[in-house]
Amino acid sequence: MRNLKENNRIYLSGGGNEKQSFPLDKFFFDTLPKNGRFLYIPIALRGHKLYSTAHLWMKNITELHERTDVQFETVDDPSKYNLEVIKEFDGIYIGGGNTWSLIQEIRKSGFADVLIQYIEAGGQVYGGSAGAIIMGKRIDTHDDENKIGLQDVSGFNLLNNFSVACHFKNEQNDRFKAWVSNHNLPIVCLPEETGLVIESGVALCVGTKPCVIYFSNGTKKEVSPEESFDL
Repeated sequence: MRNLKENNRIYLSGGGNEKQSFPLDKFFFDTLPKNGRFLYIPIALRGHKLYSTAHLWMKNITELHERTDVQFETVDDPSKYNLEVIKEFDGIYIGGGNTWSLIQEIRKSGFADVLIQYIEAGGQVYGGSAGAIIMGKRIDTHDDENKIGLQDVSGFNLLNNFSVACHFKNEQNDRFKAWVSNHNLPIVCLPEETGLVIESGVALCVGTKPCVIYFSNGTKKEVSPEESFDL
């Protein structure tokens, strides 16, 4: 695990629409200062019909949370952002879409190093679905189509060797139990309507459904909303 400062936060959303993710989104928006600014990265949707309207979706989110005082900048070309530029933002929000294309573009653009430095310096980052998965140890925890033929399944490993699965349903228990056994790594499975707020190595479950953890020794643990666990 990388050395993260105590004042940073990582938000991981299991996915879903703006109503399902409302409790976790509220944590993020409540931490933004009055008239603050954040960076919105929707590039996981590139090539999808929703990409062109992503900024309108985020505008609706800020209105839903009564944070019209907050401004956001929508990223189309991550290579234009260096550490000095993103330090001026109070948070970064990475949206969902295709996990394979997201991590490849972030890496190829050079933004991966910038993002990690921002987090290590104490910045806060929100990852929704694909944006959450890339924060973990491995990213092969989903069913996204790998159109680009990416072979590298490593994530940013910001979660103490945990990987992340999103859109989790109970019928997937056997699948992720086998995943853990095959890779000898722990995984946290997040249903839609559920997310995590991670600070100082402690993860708080937020939402309406428990998250499910499979540890590398094969044991399973459910963490209910408002309960925490150590990473």
